[in-house]
Amino acid sequence: MNSKEQEELFYIEAKKKVSKLKWFYIHLAGYLVVVACVIWNLIIIEDTPYTNTILAVNYSTIVIWGFFVVLNAIKVFKGRSVFNKKWEEKKMQEFMGENHKTWE
Repeated sequence: MNSKEQEELFYIEAKKKVSKLKWFYIHLAGYLVVVACVIWNLIIIEDTPYTNTILAVNYSTIVIWGFFVVLNAIKVFKGRSVFNKKWEEKKMQEFMGENHKTWE
């Protein structure tokens, strides 16, 4: 495989990752809009015979959709960590800089 083919494969892979990330943010934005509407519904709801049913539907929507948003986030951000090896090495070098003090 030459470098042009390899570069094209990297481009296709990067495009897939960006697409997954875009759809995650669209999914998250939709979830936040629905949560805002559900909260508004909880504020304005009156005491009727169907109040408990409405509340159950509202709460289940938030919980179930929230679960799927978390699953989607895990799928999209897997392998990414805030504290990865590169970050650890950078911080170690920073702390071991010119003013390196030992415990001795």
